[in-house]
Amino acid sequence: MNDDNCTLFPLDGHLLALHADALAQAIPYHARGKSRADWIIGVKHVSDAQSVHGDHWERHPRGDETLCLLEGSIELVLQADDGAERRIAVQAGQACIVARGTWHRLQVHVPGRLLFITPSIGSEHRKVGGAA
Repeated sequence: MNDDNCTLFPLDGHLLALHADALAQAIPYHARGKSRADWIIGVKHVSDAQSVHGDHWERHPRGDETLCLLEGSIELVLQADDGAERRIAVQAGQACIVARGTWHRLQVHVPGRLLFITPSIGSEHRKVGGAA
């Protein structure tokens, strides 16, 4: 439903794009790479390594990322500058803030749903085992 005062959209398949001028837009998930928003917020189903790009590290140089686990159980893997890994168990109802520029990835232990608040622009990715 869209009118001048309200945009109603399904969480599945859509993101909330937040812009610097306080504009909020609902955008299709597949359009996330084209958005010029400062932040994106979404809810995604997490079921296996593929659903959380578990074979890739990612980082967000433009800001912190907040991950809120609504259902399920995951492990957040952080990588230090020296390559050392730190693993943090995250249970349903918990949230974590991944600091700006920190390489990280997820592993799913129990399928569920994850709410993420992520800087929209400038994210970097690399294969696990690849050069930093």
